[in-house]
Amino acid sequence: MKLAICTIQRDRAPWVAEWVAFHYLVGFRKFIFFAHRCVDATHHTLQRLQKVFDIQAFIIGDDLDRPQLHAYQHAYRHFGADVDWMAFVDGDEFLFPSTDESMESALAGYEHLHLSALGVYWLCFGSGGHVTEPPGLITENYTRRAPDDFPPNHHVKSIVRGGLGDAVHVSENSHVFVTPQGTFDELLRPVTKGCMAELQPSYSRLRINHYVCQSHDFFKKFKQHSGAPDAGKNMVRPDSWWLEHDRNDVVDSTIARFIPPMKALLKEALRP
Repeated sequence: MKLAICTIQRDRAPWVAEWVAFHYLVGFRKFIFFAHRCVDATHHTLQRLQKVFDIQAFIIGDDLDRPQLHAYQHAYRHFGADVDWMAFVDGDEFLFPSTDESMESALAGYEHLHLSALGVYWLCFGSGGHVTEPPGLITENYTRRAPDDFPPNHHVKSIVRGGLGDAVHVSENSHVFVTPQGTFDELLRPVTKGCMAELQPSYSRLRINHYVCQSHDFFKKFKQHSGAPDAGKNMVRPDSWWLEHDRNDVVDSTIARFIPPMKALLKEALRP
């Protein structure tokens, strides 16, 4: 089973290597990376990582309306035939199997079902009380999250079956695609939009740790005024957004089992 993962990221150079290494560790072997309005060291970091990982890197500027949708369509059109599944997640989202050791194992049970995509639910993580951005790994620094019934956790991101050609199209948002046989969650409930408020999210097989906040400084200095590829570069997140999303009710160390091997992989991949 060959797995690809597609992302569009802006100015996340300190965490790009962690994001790539983590997803390689859980089973993704092809990376399609769109650098959107990056002015930091993202390009340099990608060049180093390309010596070790199969990363197709592209640059997206300001000339496209809704660039995330363009990026996702481009990725599937050009690389979808080469893989069995392609996931579409952001740079602050870490997709992994809840109990299995690999994505291949977690996806095996869906291989022969009549579906074209899987929708995987978020678990949104708060700041953990960090005022300034701590050094080190996001997955190690941020271990407190909102409760399961936090409304934004009803959002999904998609893993689309490969080989469907022109029958796969981006929809009106980046969360769910138009596909021949539809999108379903891990419990095989139909997913028809990006936020399934009417369903109770399930995390028994797959999950996405969404490090939506990071530190308060990160929010004030970058995220608040960073815009969003789908909503426009002029979008400003109000302070009320931070107050709503900075939830730290639950200590969650589910991802911790991947951290030691990820550190070893990063050490090897970034060796001078």
